[in-house]
Amino acid sequence: MAVPAEYDDPLLGRIANRADELIDFTAELVATPSSNPPGDERAVAEVIRRKARVLGLEPPEVLAARPERPNLVFRLRGGVPGPALIITGHTDTKPAGADARWSTDPLAPIIRDGRLYGLGSTDMKGAVAAMIYAFAALQPDADALRGELILVLTADEESGSRLGAHYLADEALVHADAALVGEPCGITREWESIDVIGRGLTAFRVIVRGTQMHSSCSNILPSVNASVKLAEVLAGLSDTLLLDFQPHPLCPQGITVNAGVTLAGGVTFGVYPGHAEFGVDVRTLPGMTKVAVARDLDAWVRRLRARDPLLQLTWEFAPAPIDWIEPTEIPAEHALVQATVAAAEIVLGRRPPLGTFPGATDATPLQHKLGIPCIAAFGPGLLPLAHGPDEYVSVEGVVQAAGIYALAARRYLA
Repeated sequence: MAVPAEYDDPLLGRIANRADELIDFTAELVATPSSNPPGDERAVAEVIRRKARVLGLEPPEVLAARPERPNLVFRLRGGVPGPALIITGHTDTKPAGADARWSTDPLAPIIRDGRLYGLGSTDMKGAVAAMIYAFAALQPDADALRGELILVLTADEESGSRLGAHYLADEALVHADAALVGEPCGITREWESIDVIGRGLTAFRVIVRGTQMHSSCSNILPSVNASVKLAEVLAGLSDTLLLDFQPHPLCPQGITVNAGVTLAGGVTFGVYPGHAEFGVDVRTLPGMTKVAVARDLDAWVRRLRARDPLLQLTWEFAPAPIDWIEPTEIPAEHALVQATVAAAEIVLGRRPPLGTFPGATDATPLQHKLGIPCIAAFGPGLLPLAHGPDEYVSVEGVVQAAGIYALAARRYLA
């Protein structure tokens, strides 16, 4: 990491001196399987515990709803009382999918053209490694800090966080005054924005019923083809479904409605289709509520039925937790936001604008169940690379992340 000459800070120097170690450790995390499903973070947790011993960290608390789903909590106490700050990331990944789509082995990380390729590199083992090295770099300064720095490494984020952040929140196992989630904040370039908003999620199914019978009679007897009716509804959804929301200046793209994320219908050849359905997921903004979305969906169904009396259409929310994941927002003037802006300017040489993370993160359970204001995402990497083949994170970005997390934590706890 290039440290500006005019800002010769020993804290950044400690990180820069261990940059090669940090990248090697990132590669070790990537090489350790932790895909979810099936979901088992024990191996990656053991790699982290071994590294923590080498770095001289106190052993973490292991908090687990199930033995194979460990959440690790490290604590660094300051010299005087003060606020508590959480920095957090998850240790699980999505499955790699078909290896044939990867040009590299997903679990054999390689560095090419300044990029570390491998499963989970951007989402989000690069950030996890950076957090651990930032935590270690702050240890010599602990007496000068107020309060407490808490590093929370969670399980199960990729399947809804039920055994990770939701478990920690439901059992009130962590407490803090603010939190920073290190999800990748880049869409088109790294460190694109400090995401003070995390969009929420609601998912629902649209069900169409028709006339199930012998298909040879479909043009002889009155009948309704559920699959054809569904196709008409699906094709027109973007024009007919009206969801009410208040625009937000930090989220010019508004909400996102993804129609047909699941699709099913009919039985087999020879059977006229009497049932068809598709799934929709909506990325929501602060101010939206589940009750209001349900009201809008009911109104949508009434409009469609009025146009087509033969349409037998219903809808229902998907099972929890994806029926409603609350959006999050932290005020721009919050001390953690200001500390993060200042830290980013020092390390990156520029001030990333405030923005919105397109998806949901572990900020939701921390903020809405524990009342902890959260930066929803600020981490190395590009979000579009997550969950896809040839995922990578830049080597420079990982080292920069360690510097940003260390400086932001020190400033917030100063």
